[in-house]
Amino acid sequence: MSSSSNSKSDLISVVIPLHNEALNVKLMVLALTKALKDLNYEVLFVNDGSTDDTSNQLKKLNEKSVTVIELDKNYGQSSAIAAGIDFSKGNYIVTMDGDLQNDPYDIPWMLEILKNKSLDLIAGFRKERKDPFFKKIPSIIANYIIQILTKTKIKDNGCALKIFNETTAKKLIFSGEIHRYITTISFLNGLKIMQVPVNHMPRKFGKSKYGLSRTFKVIYDICLIILNKKYSNQLFKLKEKNYSVKNIYYSCNKLTKRNSIQFQT
Repeated sequence: MSSSSNSKSDLISVVIPLHNEALNVKLMVLALTKALKDLNYEVLFVNDGSTDDTSNQLKKLNEKSVTVIELDKNYGQSSAIAAGIDFSKGNYIVTMDGDLQNDPYDIPWMLEILKNKSLDLIAGFRKERKDPFFKKIPSIIANYIIQILTKTKIKDNGCALKIFNETTAKKLIFSGEIHRYITTISFLNGLKIMQVPVNHMPRKFGKSKYGLSRTFKVIYDICLIILNKKYSNQLFKLKEKNYSVKNIYYSCNKLTKRNSIQFQT
């Protein structure tokens, strides 16, 4: 699909949370550089308390479009996404995983649809998942439970590849594991959303962070979402986000470090 309507004046912020993804960092940057060559973009890597070589690999990057946000400990994916969104400057904000399973080439055409249809959110669903059986089953069960409890038809809550307009993204309250349900929550709150099939790649490096135990957590989380929707008028708000940034590196070819940034809301 053509991306002719994507204007250079629009800045696209790509937010990528990372936890122990050292072997994927350089490959991710190369993939983004090729896929987004016709767009004006920034990449915000959020290092969520990695204990491997992720931090060092991020510091070796030689890309002026890259900003590295280092959290002072592991807060979880939702808080890491929140940090990236809070520091983003784009008109449109992309979220995706750092494990190379999302395809950056899906971003331009998804962005065009978001603009043309004036959507608040466009979310991918993995039509042909390249995951082992033991990982697919919990996801299938979780999506089925969510559909039953919320009476929605969201096909794939677990797909990380999403694009928001800036206004929508900045309103989101990411906390706990809420990133898993943000498409369903957006729908329940009356936002204009669309689901589209996207590519999915097999994981080459690193380990999956999810398993069967996630299914039981889904039931609890969805009950909270339903109660929140029923009894609260605050958009998406389950609890306050809380994270602390240790360092930010701008333009990684010549590091500029700002120390001891505390960001709590």
